[in-house]
Amino acid sequence: MPWTDALLRFQDIDLELQRLNQRLAEIAAVLHDTDALTEAQRNAEQAARAAATARKAQKDIEFELQRTQTELQQTEQRLYSGSVTNPRQLEDLQAKSQSLRKWVAKLEDDLLEAMVAREEAEAADTQASASLKHLTTKRTTLEQNLAAERAVLQTRAQTLQEEAARVQERIPPAIMDSYRYLTSRTGGIPVARLNGDICSMCGVEVLKPIQRKIKNGEEAYCDGCRRLLVA
Repeated sequence: MPWTDALLRFQDIDLELQRLNQRLAEIAAVLHDTDALTEAQRNAEQAARAAATARKAQKDIEFELQRTQTELQQTEQRLYSGSVTNPRQLEDLQAKSQSLRKWVAKLEDDLLEAMVAREEAEAADTQASASLKHLTTKRTTLEQNLAAERAVLQTRAQTLQEEAARVQERIPPAIMDSYRYLTSRTGGIPVARLNGDICSMCGVEVLKPIQRKIKNGEEAYCDGCRRLLVA
């Protein structure tokens, strides 16, 4: 293989490796970015705590309501049983009965509000849990697909690197030095073909003396873009 052909092949390998490395970097970034899943987990945990708090609040009110209703029943039994005859005691029982009735009514209103709040909290908990499950499944699939793609890309990159090492052996060291020097100055494409008498990269007409050097397999550069020119 002439060094000019080897150089073109080396550039092709180099460009493909650049694309592979860019994609590998993108995959690494996606795999590292777990913000959406972390947020969903946080929302699910908060919703679960809110639902548990709402259920406890309802149970506490139900317990207090039941206790108060029992106390009211006992108070009214004493009030209307005839066992209490002292007027002052009867007045106290009547006042306590009225107070307990008001408290029962208040607790019943509170219970209705607590039930509504519990239903809303449980609905939010269900929605957050479903969202987390969906995102977890989606994330798992994404990670599996990216891991498989990464393995393929890494294998391909290894193959290309091994080929690049073999191809480079056919390229004169001075040419490789120029290649590396020009790579960062030509957008990563330091080698261009001579198409007739035109540089394939910049379209500038190449002078006859340079054309002869290229056809003789000598080192030559485009006057327009300063790339290495090969036939």
